[in-house]
Amino acid sequence: MRRPGRADVKHWLQKKTVLTGEVSPVATSSEEEEGSGPVEPDRSQSEPAGSQSSTQPLPRPDGKAAQGQLDEIGQEVQRQREELASLHKQLDTRGRRQRRITVSRQVVAALLAFLAALGVTASVVGLWAGNTTLNTDRWVATVTPLSQDPAVRAAVATYSTEQIFTTLNVEQRVKEALPPRAAFLASPLTGAVHGYVQDAVNKVVASPQFAALWPQINRVAHQQAMNILNNNSAVVRNSGQTVTLNLLPVVNQVLNRLEQQVPSLFGKTVKLPTLTNGQIPPGLRTKIENALGVTLPANFAAIPIYQGNQLSAAQQTVVQVKRGLTLLVIGTLLALGLALWISTRRRRTTLQFGIWLIIDVVALTSVLRAVRTQLIDQVPAGVYRAGVDAGVQVVFVTLRERGTQLLWLGIVIALVAYLVGPGRAAVALRSWAVRAWHFVSEKARRFGSVAVAEGPDFARAHLDPLRIGGLVVAGILLIFFTSWAGLFWILVLLGLYELLVTAVAAAGHAPAAGEASPQASEQGPTRQSTGLTA
Repeated sequence: MRRPGRADVKHWLQKKTVLTGEVSPVATSSEEEEGSGPVEPDRSQSEPAGSQSSTQPLPRPDGKAAQGQLDEIGQEVQRQREELASLHKQLDTRGRRQRRITVSRQVVAALLAFLAALGVTASVVGLWAGNTTLNTDRWVATVTPLSQDPAVRAAVATYSTEQIFTTLNVEQRVKEALPPRAAFLASPLTGAVHGYVQDAVNKVVASPQFAALWPQINRVAHQQAMNILNNNSAVVRNSGQTVTLNLLPVVNQVLNRLEQQVPSLFGKTVKLPTLTNGQIPPGLRTKIENALGVTLPANFAAIPIYQGNQLSAAQQTVVQVKRGLTLLVIGTLLALGLALWISTRRRRTTLQFGIWLIIDVVALTSVLRAVRTQLIDQVPAGVYRAGVDAGVQVVFVTLRERGTQLLWLGIVIALVAYLVGPGRAAVALRSWAVRAWHFVSEKARRFGSVAVAEGPDFARAHLDPLRIGGLVVAGILLIFFTSWAGLFWILVLLGLYELLVTAVAAAGHAPAAGEASPQASEQGPTRQSTGLTA
């Protein structure tokens, strides 16, 4: 319903004039055009007899009837005003409802973007855990380089030495071998023997035999852990709820070396199996016990990795990861798709997704550092803690790489979403980039045309300096890239460069007969002027 206008007011006033007999102060449209007041009839003009002037006032109606009609007109105007106000109110209500719907959609889209970013981060962690920590082959491939780590070697050597000394009771053997008057030499001799055994163990862990045994040792430990996590009752019944890293093969190699170097250390000839292919023979503990004539403790040369309570929590985690990983990936994709579909400002939602991804990766990094610190703090300070620290860094290296990739992905998404927006900085940067692109492309086009036109002749005239320059650059690169792969690629690039320079020089124009070369043309006037001077 439209608002009453000026024409409606004029019409109502005219009706009032007719009913009351009053003169309306409002001019009609014809009167406004003439710019004069009310038009009076020309009394001088004769009128036909019996006729009545059209300008004469109509008979005045009854006062009560006129007042009633005025009230009706006023009520109609009031009704129209109320209807107009009602329509305005409905319009305002619809606008407020639309704004509330828009704000609600933006809030839901922002929440879904947050859930999608969190799901991406959790999916990466779940995939890493499923492909690395829960896969025996990948786990062995991950920890195999630890056999070359100095900190891990030092920890293994120290632990093996302590186990050998404790089991063989070297100090007691030294005391029994000395006469009573030389008993005071037992401690110094024990220390010397300890250093000798430590050197022997260090040589063993630095040998190729240890490098071959290390993957097999870790494979056995990981299979034991996976059997317990998968609730294999036979393994749990035989080995209990504890996973250990069995260093018995390393001790066997150390005892073999000591037997060869100091046969009298054990008081008899000891025959121990020789491990060369990395395989751990069955019954190795029994063979060592029979050879040494001692009973080895149940935890001899066994480093505990997981205890029962830790395995229970890990078992629940493994079950949840296996069940929910696929749903997590699908849910993440659905959340991201719904966020972009619901959002009324998709660019802003994309920007929010990138920012949340950055925040989640930073939070993941903090959690990993806290887990690493917690694991390391449980180990006594010293050589053992250094070895565990090196092991944790190697195990989590793949996850750190994935986290770095996610961080850069979030930065790129957020940066692109901002740069395509209407912000002042984004508009200015886009304008600068366009101008820079035009400038660079123009310079490149000019340089390319000059290179195509004059490059072959330049290469032909300076062929030897270009070749020598390539050799010099290759020699400088060899200083920084000393591996065989680096040497190979440098030689390949050098060969391609030399072929390219030779081909470009061959395309140049040779000077015609009687025509001087560019260098000769440059030196000719100088020589001529010198001769004239002479």
